[in-house]
Amino acid sequence: MTGDLMDRVFGDIKTKKSEALSDKALSKQTLGEETLILNGLNLKLIDEAIDAANGKRRMIGVWNPIIAAAMWYLKGTIPRFSISKVASHWIEEGLERNYPDLVQKIRDGMKK
Repeated sequence: MTGDLMDRVFGDIKTKKSEALSDKALSKQTLGEETLILNGLNLKLIDEAIDAANGKRRMIGVWNPIIAAAMWYLKGTIPRFSISKVASHWIEEGLERNYPDLVQKIRDGMKK
């Protein structure tokens, strides 16, 4: 019974979160004059994110014990295995799959 309740609560949270991030919800928001939204993407925020990535804040951190164990195992069994290189490849691949417009806009912005 407790599991069903938790599933309902978290299901409601996920639904509300995905509704809040939808293109329709973003287009309905009242935006300041400085904010330009294109295809649901805040272009000012993208520029700030690119500046942060190119500045001092270049790293992200992810912690998951299953991922950590698998990566350390691979590092111990495959010569010259790079945890960082593999992790960045998988994360970028996932972002491209789930947020293709955002990734393309960031790539375009980084070429400037």
